[in-house]
Amino acid sequence: MHCVRLYRLPLKRTGFYPISLNHVGIRNVNPWIPGVVRTLSTSPESKFSEEEISKAKQWIENFSGTQIPENIFEISYSRASGAGGQKVNKTSSKATIALGPDQWLNPQFCYWIPKPIISQISENKIRYETKSGGILIQSDSTRNRDTNTDECFRKLVQEIKDNTFFPGEVSEEDKKRWQEIKDDRKEKRLFNKKRQSDKKKYRSKKFDI
Repeated sequence: MHCVRLYRLPLKRTGFYPISLNHVGIRNVNPWIPGVVRTLSTSPESKFSEEEISKAKQWIENFSGTQIPENIFEISYSRASGAGGQKVNKTSSKATIALGPDQWLNPQFCYWIPKPIISQISENKIRYETKSGGILIQSDSTRNRDTNTDECFRKLVQEIKDNTFFPGEVSEEDKKRWQEIKDDRKEKRLFNKKRQSDKKKYRSKKFDI
């Protein structure tokens, strides 16, 4: 395995890097301590053939929810939580999709994900991963259970794309732009979440009148 040795990592006054070094195939770096020395393994790309990498790149570019075999997931529905009026509370429209720790990233269940991408997201754990190692995604953004189910799979697609990166294929400027897009998407997600919460509170007050 090829290794890279780094000496005295340069630090900006802000104390952080504009983009995580994990996204360029470098692991276990502590950017907070000047003079740190680490022996680092290079990208897991080296584990796979050029053909496997090429197919994985093409797969991630075209990846959508329709490529996910929904039958392997445990899909359940429950009442939407929190305030929301009679309609929301009495309708089991909240969708939950899940895979157990023995299923998530197991090639027998996740055969639809190319191995180079499985390798990456096993190291860059997605935010929907549970403490036990499975995944659990929920959505109650609408009152329609099918729409909420589709939203769960859309979240999974986006999270896999956000945590997949092939080093050496883009410039530093592109990587910085990628990080800005990711931060902007997170900000919009939090804004939409707050707006949805405000709608539920408004409905609750309306029914209380």
